[in-house]
Amino acid sequence: GDADGNVADFDAADGSDVEENDLEDNGSEESNTENDDGGIQEEKNEKVKDIFGDAGTASGSGGDSVLDPFQAHFEVNLAEDLTLAVKDQKLESKTEVFPCLGKLQVQMLPVDADNLHKVDLTRDKKESLQRSLMQTTPKPESSLQNLNLKQTLKNNFDIAKGPKISEDLVLEMMSVMNSYKDLLWTERSSQNGEDVRLAYTCHALNHVLKTRTKILNNNARHERREEGDEGLRDQGLTRPKVLFVLPFRESARRVVALMEKLLFPNSKGNVANKKRFMQEFPEVEVATGNKPDDYYQTFAGDTDDSFNLGLAVTKKTLKLYTDFYSSDIIISSPLGLRLVLGAQGDKERNYDFLNSIELLIMDQTEIFMMQNWEHILCLLDDIHKQPKESRGTDFSRVRLWTLDGLNKFYRQTLLFSSFQFPELNSVFNRHCFNYFGKVRVMNPVVGGALSTIFSEVPVVFNRINSASPKLALEDRFEALKKLIHSKFMKDNMDHVMVFFSDYVDFVKARNWFKSSDLDYAEISEYTKQNKMAKARDDFYHNARHFLLYTERAHFYRRFTIKGIRHLIFYQMPLNAHLFSELCNFQQDEFQNKRGGSKSNMSCTVLYTKYDASRLVQCVGTEKAATMISAAN
Repeated sequence: GDADGNVADFDAADGSDVEENDLEDNGSEESNTENDDGGIQEEKNEKVKDIFGDAGTASGSGGDSVLDPFQAHFEVNLAEDLTLAVKDQKLESKTEVFPCLGKLQVQMLPVDADNLHKVDLTRDKKESLQRSLMQTTPKPESSLQNLNLKQTLKNNFDIAKGPKISEDLVLEMMSVMNSYKDLLWTERSSQNGEDVRLAYTCHALNHVLKTRTKILNNNARHERREEGDEGLRDQGLTRPKVLFVLPFRESARRVVALMEKLLFPNSKGNVANKKRFMQEFPEVEVATGNKPDDYYQTFAGDTDDSFNLGLAVTKKTLKLYTDFYSSDIIISSPLGLRLVLGAQGDKERNYDFLNSIELLIMDQTEIFMMQNWEHILCLLDDIHKQPKESRGTDFSRVRLWTLDGLNKFYRQTLLFSSFQFPELNSVFNRHCFNYFGKVRVMNPVVGGALSTIFSEVPVVFNRINSASPKLALEDRFEALKKLIHSKFMKDNMDHVMVFFSDYVDFVKARNWFKSSDLDYAEISEYTKQNKMAKARDDFYHNARHFLLYTERAHFYRRFTIKGIRHLIFYQMPLNAHLFSELCNFQQDEFQNKRGGSKSNMSCTVLYTKYDASRLVQCVGTEKAATMISAAN
């Protein structure tokens, strides 16, 4: 991974991109406006039907419907009242329930639906549809034919789908994507990961193909246009329209393989530079061992995390390795993008290609946290910046909203993760401005990781009361020092492992252990291989009283740490699977039989109210709410 020594502590609001409200769910039921019997929302949907017929709410059977949400979203300039509302970003919340996706919170701009009938329909049906779709919640589609997909994608969907894909989940997810609202989905798993990949890849290709069709149709009309005709504005300042941000080369390989199946399933030679691609993005067979299954699923194939790939789509060819400024789609890793973009203050920076991105897709975002989240923040800072060079742009074809600098309000952002975490909430809350609205999955967590702990050692949660996220940093550290001094300094309280989720916290604690002359070993993401082995051996044989261990080290190595009799979580891990895994290392089979009594074992977790999202993943939604709000 791209872990460096300048990792910032993003979990405690020390001037980072996370605010206090991002540390929690920020989408509680109390903030939702429930649709009683679906009344209010159904009324709005009926009004849309009255004006436009079924094509206003359903996508219609054709891939190029006149009332396509794609056209309503991208081909209509925002009226002055809508522009003001978009910049104000005061959203209303509603709730929808899908059979597979579950409970969705839909956030939309407060456009007055009562004025739908008052819109001048002679002006532009697309503008009227635009306003209606801004206030229409997505509905689950049961058939691929009801989605506004290009016919090519519909024809090849079954070939790309494969036998293990859940079509119901894919259709529901594509129903949300097809509404052109932003999406935050935090229930990705190894079981549904390929479903998610198929849904967003198909949606991305659909977007590119529709853009291409529009431009080609307008090319024929371009020469015949009348002076002042604004109907042919169909482009951005730069060509790239879709940006995939993926963690590993294997993730990129699978996306490109899906694209090939969706575009050219039975033809050979339709993918340019495929031989080079197969060499640089190889399909690697990984032998499994004694590590957990999810480790091999996460690190399957080529796990190099520095890559960039440009793709261009034509009628008969998918071109790979195109120059960014000649590409329709860019597939990159966070580190690969950062190396292209450069750092703030560099003389030569290259971010022009990000100006006109209309679809941003980030998958497996929890892995970005284990790499370097700062790369994501830099990407979000650089996207839609004014280009430094025109690069042959035909300004007569550039959309007016692009020239007005409103790109960020038109961009659709799709975020996928295995669980919620504050930094991802922050991106969704503070960097997603889509004027069509946002959709967030809000299903409660039942049981949490606690239900998969088989160790008989009781888990004790110690709540630390702090007035702010910043003060929580110091309060947590003082609580650790007090705990160590009061309980774990005696000789019979050995085999103590202290787990740190954040490297900065690890360094701070390690310096204190060293200055206090405590007997400890350490394993972090920067520890050399031979020193890791010695630290584990010393800890198991009681040559070291304490072992300091980081989450990132465990994520990439997944060591079986033996000999843990006393386990202290300085902070719960970001990934709750690691929480139960470490707790289960306290079972008898992992103990040194000479290490002490079975009755002398403990597991302690330090937490504050700002650890809400981590706590939910560990103990479940209901229990977490009680633990955070209960009196001392």
